[in-house]
Amino acid sequence: MKPVHEKAVIIGISGPSSSGKTTLARLLQRVFCGVNLKEDSRLNTFIIHEDDFYFPDDKIPYTTTASGEKIQDWDTASAIDIPFLSQALHYVRENGTLPPRLRSKEDQNDTTDSGVSDEVVQELRDIVRSRLQNEAAEKSTEKSPTIAFLEGFLLFAPPEQEQHVLRSVHDAIHLSLFLPAAYELVKARREGRSGYVTVGPAPEPVQGTEDGGDGGKDGGDGKTGTDIDLEAEDDRPPQNFWVDPPGYVDDVVWPRYVTDHAWLLIAEDGDEDQKDGSQTLTEAELVRRIGDGTRARTDVGVEVAPGCGSAGMDVVLRWAVELILGYYLDRMGV
Repeated sequence: MKPVHEKAVIIGISGPSSSGKTTLARLLQRVFCGVNLKEDSRLNTFIIHEDDFYFPDDKIPYTTTASGEKIQDWDTASAIDIPFLSQALHYVRENGTLPPRLRSKEDQNDTTDSGVSDEVVQELRDIVRSRLQNEAAEKSTEKSPTIAFLEGFLLFAPPEQEQHVLRSVHDAIHLSLFLPAAYELVKARREGRSGYVTVGPAPEPVQGTEDGGDGGKDGGDGKTGTDIDLEAEDDRPPQNFWVDPPGYVDDVVWPRYVTDHAWLLIAEDGDEDQKDGSQTLTEAELVRRIGDGTRARTDVGVEVAPGCGSAGMDVVLRWAVELILGYYLDRMGV
């Protein structure tokens, strides 16, 4: 692969809610950040959280549950400012830094023990440093690109759908990593969380935003009438706090995840027909076919974590480090 002169390599980490995306991104930053490349050069890294690109609370669309209750749907693409995210990713690739406009709220949410020891992290740092220094010894003195870890629940698009709402996001990612997770694990972890910091302000029910209303949508083409000034300071409204209502995982989180990823997931019986027929199946039918959701295709340009969601984070971390390190060295042509 020929050297590329972009200033950042973006690693996309996706999977269902509570699958370990943020934990993995933070571990990867610990492994790669500040590693010595040469005597006068250190590798720069940072994390981009898709959750920082939610629309303000009063722009989040509403949906009606099977019981007839009207609630906000935070697990749909219509809740994410996709043009802002896409624009920010291109800024990162061109500049190697986060845009000033982007101010993260993700670190204010609950954190959990990664399950990976400091010794393992240091071991992997040593491996990364050794390989980068040895294989890049003859490389030019040009500064090596930053590594940006992008984590989020909606990042990837089916390869055959050029007009998919996430196409501009997926195309900005250099290496795509997917973390499967079983339904029962997602449910237990998600329901065990206290809640999430949001953009704010506190929402009031808005007529006309249920499933197909505007809800802050951009028309499906990933574009808006005006670009966001990424160099400006963040002037978004004060933050709020969202707590999942009872039954939210079964009513919204899991069905939305399965529907959005039907092209990537393999049905419980091993049949992949849903990748072509998902548009004709109901949400409930897709959920039944996918089962616990632990199997994913490996032929669509997305790297799938080992263990079908059952491997420990130390195993997943080692897998991710090896893929990223190999890709980074190839990308830089060393």
